[in-house]
Amino acid sequence: MKLRTIKYFLWTILNIKSLKNWKNRNFSTPSPDVIKHQVLIKNNLNNSLWIETGTYYGNTTKVLSKISKKTVSIEAQKDLYDSSKKNLSDLGNVEIILGKSEDLLEKVISENLDFENICIYLDAHLCQDHLRNTKTFGTEINATPILREMKSIKKFLKSFKNVNILIDDIRLFNGSFQNYPSKDFLVEWCKENDFLWEIEHDIFICKKNENISSD
Repeated sequence: MKLRTIKYFLWTILNIKSLKNWKNRNFSTPSPDVIKHQVLIKNNLNNSLWIETGTYYGNTTKVLSKISKKTVSIEAQKDLYDSSKKNLSDLGNVEIILGKSEDLLEKVISENLDFENICIYLDAHLCQDHLRNTKTFGTEINATPILREMKSIKKFLKSFKNVNILIDDIRLFNGSFQNYPSKDFLVEWCKENDFLWEIEHDIFICKKNENISSD
């Protein structure tokens, strides 16, 4: 059996298991990755640049590579960076960068201003690595770089024709969990910058493009 066939078989089993678990949780948040991936695909823009913060094991990065012209993913944890860079080495439109997204996001965007359409997936929050039963990069006090990420993005909003921003784990944005801002902060950010917003499967989605109106 070919390695690719084995990987697909294991991936299928894992997804079936996660969907069954989700059903047992009465479809409560968080949704399984396979569901969240459909949200990302649904909100893709044509010939887009995708920037992802928080590569983790690269599963989402691989999905984004299939729908984007170019995907750049930023990972702060060295072992996860090494693993994902190796696993995704055969994908010609993927670039994995080691470092903190709050330090690198502005630079990454500035180096890709030749794109008309940009989609940004913010998922660099501290989380539980269930495969190794450890925490990913970050601390309980500084669990999310979202405020600095949004500040970096705001500088370039006029540089692109269409912009979609997707923020994972919106359930944590209640204003009282670690250093997460409130959902109201994100809503106000959208209003101030003429974005429409919605929530789907625990992902906060901001949209600003010429095909929709904020009126």
